[in-house]
Amino acid sequence: MPTTRPRVNLTLTEMEQRFLEEIVTEGTVEYEMYMDYRRRSGLDVVSAPALADVVHVLLELGLQRLHEEADEISYAAEAAAETDADRAITAVRHRRHVESAARAQGE
Repeated sequence: MPTTRPRVNLTLTEMEQRFLEEIVTEGTVEYEMYMDYRRRSGLDVVSAPALADVVHVLLELGLQRLHEEADEISYAAEAAAETDADRAITAVRHRRHVESAARAQGE
């Protein structure tokens, strides 16, 4: 059964349009950075990237960054909520783990 993927109609600002044109123009720094990212990510490297492919990659990068920021906020909130008792428990667990690992290496 085929899946239906939503289509999105984008109206680009002049700055966005110029940036995308730089990415799809061979020989520009933006083009080289885009191609390097595709190579590092294991994506197909084509000499003339389609605009839709570029937008997909940029969207993926933006979503990854948003997830990273959300994780940082979550970790910071968790650390801020940690009490002295929580830190004491963590310290005891860490000490026991290190002692156990040391005993295991001595065996």
